[in-house]
Parts: sequence; structure tokens; C-alpha cells
Amino acid sequence: MGKRSLLSLFALTGCWGQTLPQASSPWQDTSLVFRWMRPDTTYLFYEAENDTLFLSAYLLRTYQKLAAGEKVRVLHIGDSHIQGDVQGREIRKKLYTLWGPGGRGYVFPYALAGTTSTYDYLSSGAGQWLYARSVHLSPVLPLGITGIAIGTYDPLATWRVRWALEYTPAAPPSAQVGLLTRTLKDIQLTLAYHDSAAPLNRTIPAGYQLTWHTLSKPVLFLEGRFSWEGSDSLGYAELHGLFLEDTGRVTYYTMGINGARLRDLPTLPLLKESLRLLQPDLVVIDLGTNDLYGLDGGLVGYKLALEAAIDTIRKAISEVDILVTTPMSFYRRMRPVPELKAASQIARWVAVQKQVALWDAASLLGDIKSWRLAGLAHPDMVHLLSPGYAHKGQLFARAFLHGYWKYLVGRLTNPQEEGRQVTLPDSLLVVRAIPPTPTLSQWAGTPASAASPQTYAPPKPTYRFHKVRPGETLGSIAQRYGVSVQVIQRENGLRGTFIRAGQTLRIPTASGGSKTKPAPSTSTKNPPSGTRSHIVRPGESLWSIAQQYRTTVEALRRLNNLSPSQAIHPGQKLLIP
Repeated sequence: MGKRSLLSLFALTGCWGQTLPQASSPWQDTSLVFRWMRPDTTYLFYEAENDTLFLSAYLLRTYQKLAAGEKVRVLHIGDSHIQGDVQGREIRKKLYTLWGPGGRGYVFPYALAGTTSTYDYLSSGAGQWLYARSVHLSPVLPLGITGIAIGTYDPLATWRVRWALEYTPAAPPSAQVGLLTRTLKDIQLTLAYHDSAAPLNRTIPAGYQLTWHTLSKPVLFLEGRFSWEGSDSLGYAELHGLFLEDTGRVTYYTMGINGARLRDLPTLPLLKESLRLLQPDLVVIDLGTNDLYGLDGGLVGYKLALEAAIDTIRKAISEVDILVTTPMSFYRRMRPVPELKAASQIARWVAVQKQVALWDAASLLGDIKSWRLAGLAHPDMVHLLSPGYAHKGQLFARAFLHGYWKYLVGRLTNPQEEGRQVTLPDSLLVVRAIPPTPTLSQWAGTPASAASPQTYAPPKPTYRFHKVRPGETLGSIAQRYGVSVQVIQRENGLRGTFIRAGQTLRIPTASGGSKTKPAPSTSTKNPPSGTRSHIVRPGESLWSIAQQYRTTVEALRRLNNLSPSQAIHPGQKLLIP
């Protein structure tokens, strides 16, 4: 047994059978903790009393700080299941009831990074912005623990976050707002947050850092702008995240990225630096669904990715507790995923070896089909609906608080005994060569990887924005700007052709940032003799128009220079053979 294992075991053995004296603090009231860990409702397709953490004793440092009323910061890292933050909202409700309001947590202007916002606010902006997500390879920006960033060379560019009325104020005057930024020289920050409060004006020194700013009014919105003097190439700034933290003794940050994978977490170039800046007491790794859905690297790859994520976090901060979650039940192409059972066993084995706690959602929460029948899951049988995410958040809070309650009453189980019978799946016990896991970081393997991620200056953007109007499709937008559908998909990280009205798309332009002229319509050309024209009406398709004029879809596409991926839109003029 290594030195670290001996020290951990020595620290843990001191709490077996120990009962803390009761105090007036709500977080030390065992009956109150027991009452608040209950979810609002339960269902018959899982056993609520079994909803507990595996190896919860490995959260001893966090439990001790919670019991003492010391400040605790939690970073909960996930994918699309976390990005909407409904799950995080319910966790914060439970914890903040006991330890006081710790703040809204993590906030980001997601619209400027081409993805969806959370349940309680919308985001927008103006000017030219670069962006990157941990799942998006272009453009290249170095990312940290948040997995997302926006950057600008435009001193007039702004970002904006506005909360829905029912969720304002988002923070009281007692809160602080932190900005995680990366700049190449000293940059001026202008931050507005209340209609009647003067904007904050601060100088942010060059570098990758987290700066905190004190407020004087409740937060109704957040609007920021970076500015600088001169037009040299160092006039550049990135925003990696906003952090609203209040006076409560626990602050719970949830950071999710649609499509994020467990295997990408250790490859983030600023991961260690961002963790050192945020100094969390507990990191929750809530990833793996996308890895197992696509079986990237198989079950061996899942094991290696989980081990690498834990090791990377510990290298950044040695004194940090880690809580791993397994993906809850989901279907692949409307069929159960057989690998989930083995993944659960792998996660248990890794938790024992790496001395981390585990919430085994795959084993505890039942089949997602039951969630679907209860009105909690999406028809795709992968994602939950908003009530489902809320309920899952309550179940996670129950498991976490149950472990804390066991600490208060002296019932934590010795982790050596709890993990004694855990083994790897038989399929992984066979000795064989393990293929190297490919690195798909948004940084590694690019020309920028030769530069320091803290001082790298990305190429200036050569694109503009387009706000999708009702009835528009990717095909019609591509035709308007004279680009291909594939280019728009690549520049916006789109995996399909679905877009929605109000969405902002990034459209590539000619070199040097000049505006691309729309592609000329077929009506500006000399039409072949004998052809007619037709103005597309709402609801019409190429098939219905072909039927109306007794021709074929292929003939219409050929005559109008339409590719198979291009769609038509109301008001468009078509030539008819």
C-alpha cells in the first residue's frame, strides 16, 4: 500500500463510530439533514432507500468542512445533461437550505459560442467573436475546466446575459462576480449588471486569471465589454466563464457542454491552471454518456479515460475530493445499451483503486424506459425532460446528503471493507495489447499546439453572424451567402441540419473580414427558352411543386442549380422546365 493510501486510511479510521455534538447550526442538525435529503417524490421503478454513494468515506475532507461551517466550493462537470442546469438548480436548493445561499454559480453567454443557454437566462451579444467548445475543433482556442470560451479582437464587441423575470434578481448585492479571462495585455473591463447602478470599470492584467468584483446592487443582467488602446495584435481578450458567489457556506457550480466526452477532459490545455484558480474542494465528474453511446475506444477506452480524468485533476490540486458518477440508463437507437452494466462495474473498480466516491446512477435509477413512461424522459430515450432532470438532481442531492448524514452520526463505512469484493469485468481481465486512445482535443495536433496556451493569439475572425428567421433552413441560408451547408455546419459545430428561429449562426466570409456577397439567384441569369418561373409559397416543397407542373424534383434541382442538401424557402423564385 502506497504512502498516500496509508495516510488516507489513517485519516478515515478516526471517524468510524464518531458522533459529532449537536449544535444550533442547521447543517449539524442530523434530523434536519435527514429530512432535507428526501426527494419531493419517489417512483416505483427504483428503490429510493438504495440511493446512496459508494465509498462515501472518500469525501471525508468535504464532510468535515461542511460540518465546521467552512466555505466549500463544488465544481460539477458534465455534458448536455448538465448544461441546461435544471439538475444543478435542484442540488443547489437542497444544499443552500442547510448552508445558506451560495450564489447562482456558473454563468456563460452560450449563444455567442453557438450553443443553448440554461433554464433561467438567455444570452446574446454584438460584434465579432471567436469561440470554442471542448467538442468543437475549429476555431482553436485553449480551454480550461469550463470547456468553453469566447474571444474577440473587436473592442466594441459585447456579450450579454439576461435572466427571465421570475429568476431576477439573479444575485443580491452581497454577491460577488468572478470573471475567468485570458488576455494578451492589460485590458479594460466594463461590466453592467443593474439599470440604476453605474457599470464597473476595471483593469484586467494580462494573463489567464480569475478576478473577483464586488457589487452594490442586485444582479438583473450581466453585460460586458473588453476594450483597449491601440490596434496592435495584442488587443485581444477571452471570456471563459462568469461565477456568481454569495455568502452561503457552499457554492455549487455546474458546467456542462453539449456532446462533451470523458476522454476529452484530460486534454484541455488550461485544465490544471483553471482548477488552481478556482480551488474547488470537491469535483464531480459527470461524464461518459457520449463515450459509451459511440463506444469510442470501447470499454477499455472508458476505463482509461476515467483514470486519466481523475489523475489529471489530482495533479492540479492534490487536496481535492472527487465524486464520479456513472451515466444513467439510456438507449442507443431505441435499444438498451448492454455495455452500461460493465461500465458500472469498471467505475466501481476505478473508484476503489483511485480512492474516489461514486454515484452509480446506472445501477441505482432504473431503466430510462420507466422514466419515459412516467413523463420524465425525452422520446429519444437518451435525454430527460425538465421534470426528469429536476428529479435526478434531487436524487443526487439525496445520495450526497445521505453520505454527509452518515458522517454526522458516525456511520461511514470503512472504504477498504466496502470495496473489497469489487473486480473488473471478465472481458477486461484478458491480457492483450491496448490500442492507444486517440487525442481529440481542440488544441492538440494543431499548429497552435506549439504555442503556449496562455499566450497564444488566434487568427482574426473572417466571418459574420446571421440570425435565423422563421421558415429558414441551412440550405436557404447557405444559398443566400454563397457557401455550402457543410461549411456552416462545420463553423457552428452542427452535427445535423436542424436549426431554430432566433438561433445565431456564424457565416464564413472572404479573407480579411470583407462581407461575402450573396449567391446570385437563378432569376438574375438568362433563363433557358421555354422555361417558366414559380414563387415559392409557405408550406410548399420541391416535390409538391414538381407535382403541380408535372415534372420531377431532379429536373427542378438541375435547372435551378440546387444541391441535394439545399432547401427552398418562401419567396424564392424557381425556374420551371
